[in-house]
Amino acid sequence: MQKLFFAVLFGFLSAVLIHAAEKPNILLIHTDDVGPGDYSVYNAESKIKTPEIDKLAATGLRFNHAHTPAALCAPTRYALLSGNYTWRGRYQGGDWNWHTDTNFLPGQKTFAHFAKQGGYRTAMFGKSNLGFVYERMVDAQTPDFSSKLTEGPIQWGFDYSYIISRGHMTFPYAYYENNVLVGNPEDIVQLKAGPVNGGAVTADGPGIKTWDSSDVGRTLTEKAIAFIDNTLKEHKGSPFLIHFNVDGAHTPHTPPETLFGKKLKGATIDPQSDMIYESDIITGKFVEALKERNLYKNTVIIITSDNGGIPAQRREKFGHDAVNGLRGNKSTIWEGGTRVPFIVHWGDDTAEGSTVKPGGITNQVIGTHDLAATFAELAGAEPGADQALDSISILPILLGKQPEDKPLRDYLLVQSSPGRDTQGGRIPPELQEQFKNRPRPQQAYQNYRSRQAQQEGFDGIAHAVLKDGWKLILGLTDKPEFLANLNTDPAETTNLLDKPESKEVVEKYHSIYQDIRKSKRTTEPLKIK
Repeated sequence: MQKLFFAVLFGFLSAVLIHAAEKPNILLIHTDDVGPGDYSVYNAESKIKTPEIDKLAATGLRFNHAHTPAALCAPTRYALLSGNYTWRGRYQGGDWNWHTDTNFLPGQKTFAHFAKQGGYRTAMFGKSNLGFVYERMVDAQTPDFSSKLTEGPIQWGFDYSYIISRGHMTFPYAYYENNVLVGNPEDIVQLKAGPVNGGAVTADGPGIKTWDSSDVGRTLTEKAIAFIDNTLKEHKGSPFLIHFNVDGAHTPHTPPETLFGKKLKGATIDPQSDMIYESDIITGKFVEALKERNLYKNTVIIITSDNGGIPAQRREKFGHDAVNGLRGNKSTIWEGGTRVPFIVHWGDDTAEGSTVKPGGITNQVIGTHDLAATFAELAGAEPGADQALDSISILPILLGKQPEDKPLRDYLLVQSSPGRDTQGGRIPPELQEQFKNRPRPQQAYQNYRSRQAQQEGFDGIAHAVLKDGWKLILGLTDKPEFLANLNTDPAETTNLLDKPESKEVVEKYHSIYQDIRKSKRTTEPLKIK
């Protein structure tokens, strides 16, 4: 009887292991401030060549209409992980704190939790920008760096993590491994803005004295590959999920001379573009590592960004358009603020050996926060009715089961940075005297307008509803300000808001927006069949 029991138990465990082994590994490469025009696969006129990413797009699926929930990194990162629209967290505009709280409210889970339900080993690398809480504080503004984090990646569902609180852009300039400072806490000093150890520091603040911003990409990539090796060695049968956050192309733009045997510094038109090319080199390194370990075919590789691109001087100086002809850029409610590259690869590059068929292009409208439900479905896990409240699995698109002329999403809501509406920071004549001596007058004016709207009971953030090719933009006080037909005018050059024939669309979309904001959830809870 005992032998029979163990035989049955062994058979059951074997079946579980086999089932787990059949689940694909997941590698999410999440870049920073990269627009669709930054990658040559999206923009034939791009001044940055990205052969590794182009190759994955050619042998995978490219999305032309993927959006971040917000035109700014911190709120998007919360939404991406939780599957919730931004206002369902602690701060709608994102959590920029680094020692007081996090953007997750009690009970809110992430896609790492969902993946773990399905037997995945989960890891997070690089910039988090979700807030931190330390076990001990020296005073209200000074953490005890020898204490662990009591709210960090472990609490967010990650088995392993090697992260930077707010990225290499600002303090604390240090890595945290599994909620603990990497290095000796006594080596934390006040770093001064300027060149440091071959890299750069953008603002005075605490950091490890050996900090080198130019070495972040290499460090994180090697740690991630080590995590893969550890999973293969110590956790046989477990698929993995890696949330890999690349600091390129956020400031400071400090590319190393070379990266994994390839020239990087000076390889493109300027340091900012070098940092975009860094993401291509890192992608190639991951592909190489997966192939060497016989994991390439069964790993879902996703490449996307945290918000729209930044054309800035590169468009005028070099003819490089990071937003690929779209209006606006990072932080704005226009398409250039939220539309991002989104590439999915899953297979061995052949039609016969690929789950996501090579060479696909889709115009389906999705949000990057849809990855929460997607990862849950890949893991065979149901998040529950109180989680992933605004996320819908894009697996039907990946598997070729969603007709292109049938939208997966009925609508999508996106938002700007706080204070950024359709006015673009233009200061009216009657207020120019008030703001002319401010260090950054346009931003000061936008913040002023945001505070005004908040005093009236609004968020002070612009929103837009995308549905059936139309886009209705609502200003800081939730009033309709701009209507575009993206099918005929993707650059949003013409405002159709006051056209008589637009009245019904405006009223309908305004009503949809109001319903979304009142809702407890906007998508059906994921059910595993």
